[in-house]
Amino acid sequence: MPNPNAAEEHWSDHAICRGADPDLFFPIGYAAPVLREQERQAKAICSNCPVVADCLRWALRVGEPDGIWGGTTPEERRLLRRRDDAPVRHHLPVITVRGDITEAAA
Repeated sequence: MPNPNAAEEHWSDHAICRGADPDLFFPIGYAAPVLREQERQAKAICSNCPVVADCLRWALRVGEPDGIWGGTTPEERRLLRRRDDAPVRHHLPVITVRGDITEAAA
């Protein structure tokens, strides 16, 4: 039976970063001048995005630890999560592939 919500749009369908190089949004650090420039470029894309608030809300809700999301760095999101009005954090489910974990014998 087809999923009735399959055609439902997601905020990420409207993100302008969808056409950008994903590596731009995941610098390997945030201190070196070259990485600061990469961060600046990613944030410039975010600043023109129509769903930047949805993106940030999602990153805060799931506790996204890496990358530029909603125009923020991981450190900036950590500071935002400490605020009293921060969204409740929901952890993503753990997905395991057969053989990833050893099951205890019953």
